[in-house]
Amino acid sequence: MTEDWRTADELDVERMIRQSTREIWDEKLVGKIYDYYADDVVVHGAGGDIVGSEALVEDTLERLNAFPETEMNIEKIIWEGNPEDGYYTSMVRTITAENTGPTEYGPPTGKTMEDNLGIANCLIQKVDGEWKYVEEWIAYDKLGYIKSVTPDDDPIHDY
Repeated sequence: MTEDWRTADELDVERMIRQSTREIWDEKLVGKIYDYYADDVVVHGAGGDIVGSEALVEDTLERLNAFPETEMNIEKIIWEGNPEDGYYTSMVRTITAENTGPTEYGPPTGKTMEDNLGIANCLIQKVDGEWKYVEEWIAYDKLGYIKSVTPDDDPIHDY
């Protein structure tokens, strides 16, 4: 019997990142956030902090509602760490998606956000015997996102 990578002594970091990203974003299995993220995770982003896995699920559902056909491409993964202290990771990704659902900026525009570059830096540690994301820092092309969810005559497009 092979050991489950989620409880293994040493983490297969790249596997966790690729699998969690694929399942949550590509396969739309948003409930997997509960499997991969600590209950008290803190995600730091351009719009402020998201605290807790429940809030992260809600935020992810809102994003997928606005962009249901999100295509996330992982460009590069690097990491450093060890089983005792955890692993600091960095994933560079691009997202291409069409805005077909409402956002905090208004109704859907039908516009496509192409190759929106972003980076997710994470700390992964063991929580109750399983590897989990415990903290995440996200940066992405927020202006590109806003332009894709606002009408072309919005003043933001002057930038």
